[in-house]
Amino acid sequence: MSTTSALSTLSNDLASAVERIAPSVVYVDADARRDASGLALDEHTVVTVDHAIDRDDEIEIVLAGNLRYPAELIGRDPTTDLALLRTSAALTPAPSGDADSLRVGHVVLALGRDEDGAIGASFGVASVVGGPWQTWRGGRIDRFLRPDLTLYAGFSGGPLVDASGAVLGLNTWGLSRRTALTIGFGTIERIAAQLREHGRIRRGYLGFAFQTVRLPEGLRARHGLAGESALMVVDVAPESPSDRAGLAIGDVILALGERTIEDARDLQHALGNDGAGATRPLRILRAGQPHELVVTIGERAA
Repeated sequence: MSTTSALSTLSNDLASAVERIAPSVVYVDADARRDASGLALDEHTVVTVDHAIDRDDEIEIVLAGNLRYPAELIGRDPTTDLALLRTSAALTPAPSGDADSLRVGHVVLALGRDEDGAIGASFGVASVVGGPWQTWRGGRIDRFLRPDLTLYAGFSGGPLVDASGAVLGLNTWGLSRRTALTIGFGTIERIAAQLREHGRIRRGYLGFAFQTVRLPEGLRARHGLAGESALMVVDVAPESPSDRAGLAIGDVILALGERTIEDARDLQHALGNDGAGATRPLRILRAGQPHELVVTIGERAA
């Protein structure tokens, strides 16, 4: 195949990818200062970026041909920069792709729709593909994705797709001051499920203050402890889940459920974004001896 025909084939394939995903992309009118796009998850649900919503009502979505429909805010999660909208419009659900197979260097496209309903696209490659990470607001993102492309005005909230037009995630400027990032589709599905059910993310709360301490090597060897550090309790809130479980000042937290706790990040991951209401074992050291408590995780106030 000649170079010219190969480029022509690639060009046609990318145009076909845009055509495949375009019916699932909408413009979201929810902020007088910011343009944003959104993605149809099902026939009446749109996911978009939280930072582009400055009001809870009088929200509109715009489809191809400048067709406008009212939308209702179902719920929002600033920590992952995601928001969910409901509309009476008959939408085309987005085809999801396999973000787990994405590799650095793979061709990707970012899409967005403008306020008149016109679709736009930007072409580039996946520049970083990594593991789970925590946003500066404390939200958990299942995969770190950073595309190397231009994210034009209004593209925030629009999808990142592979060369076939299948969705890899949602693009946003709201999680970094320096670069655009992509929220993977797995995170979107997880957050959207909670927003549908509760209108918010039910984040876990135990109600104790702590400081990180290093575990002496002898103590670790004697009790077969995996972690090099742990959390020493310095305060317990009255009537909190920790108080009801019997946690006391001076106890050393070793694990919650199946997760070893060595620092604050471990604790946050153990609590999870959906841990509120769950009952889990809490392994501790008390006066140098292992103990196990049972704690029912509370819900942290917003």
